[in-house]
Amino acid sequence: MTTHIHRSDSEIKKDIQAELKWDPKIKETEVGVIIKDGAVTLTGVVSNFSQKKAAKNVAKRIRGVRAIADDMEVELPHQAAGSDKDIAERIAHIFEWNAHIPGDDIKAEVRNGCVTLSGKVDWQYQREAAKRQIEFISGVKSINNNIILRKHLKASDLKNKIVKALHRHAKIEANHVSVLAEGDMVTLSGHVDTYFEKELIENTVWAAQGVNKVIDKLIVAPS
Repeated sequence: MTTHIHRSDSEIKKDIQAELKWDPKIKETEVGVIIKDGAVTLTGVVSNFSQKKAAKNVAKRIRGVRAIADDMEVELPHQAAGSDKDIAERIAHIFEWNAHIPGDDIKAEVRNGCVTLSGKVDWQYQREAAKRQIEFISGVKSINNNIILRKHLKASDLKNKIVKALHRHAKIEANHVSVLAEGDMVTLSGHVDTYFEKELIENTVWAAQGVNKVIDKLIVAPS
């Protein structure tokens, strides 16, 4: 049986700061870390959207983190701040050439560097692929992913498929997780040992065809 040792906020903060310094995608001097009772708030001004995401991923990896709030802002260097028209054209080219993204089913609106995606796709990986490709476009400050998934399964079938998938995954303690499916909405409850496991479970649920909304009530509480 694994013994879990409680970690203090100062220990967690020290690890996050060390990992920020270690990650080559991040300028650690641009990211501030505030932590209370395992809840992390990331602050500061970063130079691009991908750096903002990388900083959040660092916090997710650290043992003892229970929740993450993102208060970082993106302030683009003058030479990187392309016009909305330029950004929209780059997005259109990406959607045209990427086989994983059904470009005809997705629309992108750009205002002041903020991109809003809309439309319908069949799978969550297509929804995520569209957002992921845009993250690296110069000039993008934020992304609102409003793409929805088409409904394919009955709620009962959806729940059974999700439960089986969770039990197949070696890194998930599925017995501690409760799944409720209502239409195309899935609610998760229970407890997990790490924030990483919490995200892994949510990603597993999103991988089920027909899920259009996930309410994550999982609590990070090491056993």
